Amino acid sequence: MKVTDSFIGELRSVMDSPFAQLKLAAILAKYSGQTIYIRTGSKRDRRVRAVANMLANGMSPGDAAAAIVQRFGVSKRTAERDVTRSRNLSKKFDVSSS
Repeated sequence: MKVTDSFIGELRSVMDSPFAQLKLAAILAKYSGQTIYIRTGSKRDRRVRAVANMLANGMSPGDAAAAIVQRFGVSKRTAERDVTRSRNLSKKFDVSSS
């Protein structure tokens, strides 16, 4: 693989044909000027991290669950499980870090 100095250059360098490079150019042009979010974890992990941030900022567990329902469009029960999971993870972290 060639050394490039940009993200777009790296994408173009892995395209295996001129046609693939043209398709990539068209897609990049379509999203030009927009913020692209590239998800790196599972949806559950994102929700649990969001809950952890909410709880760390002083939000009550019930309010955090309601916010997760609204923000991610999950059921109330799923949001409650995410709150429990986040609280359990924070307890584990607190024990191991002290």
